[in-house]
Amino acid sequence: MRGFELHSTLAVRVESWTLEQRPEGTVVGLFDQQCRCPRRLPAGEKRGEWLNRPRKTQAWAAGIKKGGGPPPGSRWIYVADRESDFYEPFQICRQFGADWVVRACHDRRLAEATGHLRAAAAQAPVVGQTSVEIRARGGQPARAARVEVRSVRVDLDGPWRPGGWQEPLRDMGVIEVREVSVPEGVREPLHWRLLTSLPCATWTQVQRVVGYYTARWWIEEYHKALKSGTSVEQSQLERADRLEPLIGILAVVAVRLLNAKMLARSRPESREAVASFGPALLALLEKKLGPPKEGWNNRNLIRAVARVGGFIGRKSDGEPGWQTIWRGWQRLMWMCEGVNLIES
Repeated sequence: MRGFELHSTLAVRVESWTLEQRPEGTVVGLFDQQCRCPRRLPAGEKRGEWLNRPRKTQAWAAGIKKGGGPPPGSRWIYVADRESDFYEPFQICRQFGADWVVRACHDRRLAEATGHLRAAAAQAPVVGQTSVEIRARGGQPARAARVEVRSVRVDLDGPWRPGGWQEPLRDMGVIEVREVSVPEGVREPLHWRLLTSLPCATWTQVQRVVGYYTARWWIEEYHKALKSGTSVEQSQLERADRLEPLIGILAVVAVRLLNAKMLARSRPESREAVASFGPALLALLEKKLGPPKEGWNNRNLIRAVARVGGFIGRKSDGEPGWQTIWRGWQRLMWMCEGVNLIES
């Protein structure tokens, strides 16, 4: 099998909430990142040794174990998609004092009661209705989905692992988010079942849990910055021991540009991203494009970087994408190197 898998955990600080209880924040950095080469059972290797090999599932929530849990006065909330719905991430989070919001994949058995997770979620009382912004994907346009939300707390049965049955997952919050009044032409209506340790007794608490999960797109944006922006998969490096250091460098730059893009969207008139770029880059941008009329802020900074990369910036163009942002960043780096060579 060729290639390797990159597992990333992004650290984001929630700084405020919208009226719809959607989080707004800034990217702190990469919390954890692991490269893993998938393996098949080699000829002659014993099955017992194969079962004890490092597994892909160990990457999920591994950063929380490495970090040792949240420091006093802070809260860590682990947010993940359906691929993370297995016993160990919940076990790790509880062991190290972290909360979680994970989209359910499996129809787990209830502990000490008859029935399963999906039926319990479907029979839970409706606590309210809200809207969820859905990005364009799979040929479907972006839309605001009107959803009905149910909430209940259950005890889930523990799975079997080598050595015996595991302890139940007690007091698990289950929130079902189901799209209602589905527009014509929508092939797959929104339907989430979220597992959480957070309180979800009131409508505000439930909205915030849903809001945490809607913020999961930040990690998708990060991977888009790393793959579409840097085109790291098109590099001419062919060996993993050479490609991994390249990813390590580009990953840091991707986080920096992601934070700038997020700030341009959430706080366009502020200047946090401007301060992180520094006077040297701003001077190059002003020399290339001229100073902005209203001064530098988060929005016109990221647009200026994209303009260096070929973004035209007309009213009908919308916001810049990752390819023009990254191309502009590369050209800025070349310009910086040229200035340094001339001055040296």
